[in-house]
Amino acid sequence: MKQKSKLKAFLHKFFKIFIIFMIATAVINVVLFLVIHINHKSKLNEEAVFLNAPGQFVEVNGHSMHIIIEGNMEADTTLLFLHSADVCDVSVALQPLFKELKDDYRIVMVERSGVGYSENSGSDRDVDTMLVETRLALDKAGIKGPFVVLPIGTAGLEVIYWANKYPEEIQKVIGINMTYPEQYADITTEEYCGFFDYLLVPFYKLGAHRFVTSIYPNNSYGIYTETQMLTRKALISKGGFTEDMYSENLAMVDNAAKVAALGWPKDVEMHLIYANPLMEPYRETDKSVNGSYESAVKDNPDVDYISAYNESIRNYFNDKENVKVEEMAGPARLYTYDPKGLADIIKLNIAQ
Repeated sequence: MKQKSKLKAFLHKFFKIFIIFMIATAVINVVLFLVIHINHKSKLNEEAVFLNAPGQFVEVNGHSMHIIIEGNMEADTTLLFLHSADVCDVSVALQPLFKELKDDYRIVMVERSGVGYSENSGSDRDVDTMLVETRLALDKAGIKGPFVVLPIGTAGLEVIYWANKYPEEIQKVIGINMTYPEQYADITTEEYCGFFDYLLVPFYKLGAHRFVTSIYPNNSYGIYTETQMLTRKALISKGGFTEDMYSENLAMVDNAAKVAALGWPKDVEMHLIYANPLMEPYRETDKSVNGSYESAVKDNPDVDYISAYNESIRNYFNDKENVKVEEMAGPARLYTYDPKGLADIIKLNIAQ
């Protein structure tokens, strides 16, 4: 009986301590979250001075979308930039490239719902919806095509869909690291956008991302002004990952399948520019890339890693007569590295 009484007393004490520990942990977490969120709100107020939208707003399906219109308004050619997913600072990040192009072309950029200065839509981000919103935003801003469309990254899916649906609205496509449907063929939605992505939305709303310094860009190549860098960081702090951005990722694999089902558009000329970080002069500017390259060459001296980098892309487009593929030295976001070099390629291909 004494042993049972001692065991009972021990368990009673253990559970009492356990409950106190759990309550204390919960209280500490709540206080910590409050401190993080209050700090986030305070900094948002301080950063608001940098968040002056460079473009105008149009209402599309009950929410406002941000559209930039600048450059030579008398130009015969309109360049329409469409940004990749998961990039909320693009309205500023593209400014050095716009500067190189604005004397010769009218420049337009539409920020998709929930990105940058555009409001969240709260609707699904299927490719039909996004294309409808893009075309409505352009129409409400009084911008008429046909356009030379410059899709960046995942915007390639929308543009391929657009080229199939309304080829008369697209004069030419000049893709910048543009993705295409087949790149998603062997990926499931769960693999592409899992539970971690779902948690990122409250993580950013809380303001915990401020402690992850790697999400903020640097000005390694000296092409941005101090104000531009502060604005880029403010945009990431405010809306680095929103509900619509999550919804777009969640729909990405299904969107790719939907675009693929229409086949490759054959009536629109496409010039696709892909970054190759192994090419000079970029490789020497990035110690990590150069170190990995030299190590790989040392282990396998017979492999031409530079040629192999975009080989699968070149092979995919090899039999498509309306597509030309070109490589450029630099990181994935080429416009943050060499905007003049990229602008020169764009100008050359518009002239052809």
